[in-house]
Amino acid sequence: MARSGHWVIISVIFLTAVPLFAQQTQDERVKQLEQKVDELMRQTTALQQEIDQLKAAQPAAGQPATPAQPAATEDLTKIGVVPPPPASGSAQQATAANEQPQSALTDVQTINNVSNPGAAKALNPDISAIGNFIGKAGTANPFEFGPGDAMRSPMRLDEAEVAFQAYVDPYAKANFFLSATPEGLSVEEGYVQFVTLPYDLTARAGKFKAMFGKANTWHTHVRPWVDQPLVIHNFFTDDQLSDDGVEVSKVFPTSFAFVEGTAEVFSGNNTVFHRQKQSDLFYNGHLKVFKDITENSNIELGGSYARGSLPDSSLKPGATSQFGGIDVTYRWKPLIRSTYNSMIARFEGMVNDRADRDRKLTGFYASFDYQLAPRWFTGVRLDKADRANPLNDSTLTTSLSRFADRGVSATLTFWPSEFSQLRGQLRRISYGDAKAVNELLLQLQFSIGAHGAHAF
Repeated sequence: MARSGHWVIISVIFLTAVPLFAQQTQDERVKQLEQKVDELMRQTTALQQEIDQLKAAQPAAGQPATPAQPAATEDLTKIGVVPPPPASGSAQQATAANEQPQSALTDVQTINNVSNPGAAKALNPDISAIGNFIGKAGTANPFEFGPGDAMRSPMRLDEAEVAFQAYVDPYAKANFFLSATPEGLSVEEGYVQFVTLPYDLTARAGKFKAMFGKANTWHTHVRPWVDQPLVIHNFFTDDQLSDDGVEVSKVFPTSFAFVEGTAEVFSGNNTVFHRQKQSDLFYNGHLKVFKDITENSNIELGGSYARGSLPDSSLKPGATSQFGGIDVTYRWKPLIRSTYNSMIARFEGMVNDRADRDRKLTGFYASFDYQLAPRWFTGVRLDKADRANPLNDSTLTTSLSRFADRGVSATLTFWPSEFSQLRGQLRRISYGDAKAVNELLLQLQFSIGAHGAHAF
């Protein structure tokens, strides 16, 4: 019974202490909040005092503020005379006796102007050099460059391109590209481009690559492959279709897509055409349509036409040759992962109507290039192109049959940096009825200097 009484007393004490403890804890929280409120009030009062002091320091309303005196500028064209130090006693009298007029330059103060390294470059063009080193392994290939021409060397510096680029004035820009190869030094391109003409016009004059398709306009270091596609190699040679001439291009404003038309007139003397008289010029036209499909992809369509005179022959003196072509380029580059993944698919087809042949020559290439990682790219390419002349260099006749070359190749490219790249290309080409040739081409490109971007 006594134990039961003790438990009752303890329970009453516990039930009474719990509310008291909760009340004490709540009182402490209220005190902490009151202290924080008091601290905020003190800070607010201090800020208000600082604001009042800043307002009092400002000039009264209606009184204009005293304007700041401009800093004294030093005229570097004037020559100052440094006064001599003051003398005392007899020294002052002797100085006064021998004092010279103020205009006499007894002591000249020199001022050293700060050198400006950028001023030395103001009149110098941007200069760059790009080296293209190629190695070759595999089956001997006597067909690539035709009968009697040398085959690819196992290793050689295939080309060194030197570029000079600068604005001539606010209206024109000059571009010179020199190509140094084992065969010699030549002007790959050299032209002036007028970029401020009215009516959305631009113009070029000089030597440049014809705006025919896509691959014909690329320099060696721009190509995504080591070699040229067969259609370019067979129709235009590796020197591509270029000549001395003038060009005018215009952008047509449309809400649907970017549309640009180009018209060119050349002298007519190159590896494809040959002028027999002054009027035998070479004409070329190109139309490009560019359209964004989504924020990650776009497509470009192009059409080209070229016409010129063939070299004189016993068959048809002054015969003409015409080229027609279409090109399609699809690009995919996601905004979020553009550094890691991208893709470009290309197709370019051509037809050549020659007056000294009884049928038209055709050719195309189709390629697919994919970015695997920030510095790694891979791709494949299919080729087919007719050859105008047979491989055995026999006598030409108007009934000469076409000789079709076919090829397939795969590439793997690594970019250590934006100034160098390593590429391997494994290719298999069947030249007409000859045995197929298997080759591995290795390429190292490296550049120095400021090299301007080429046309997109």
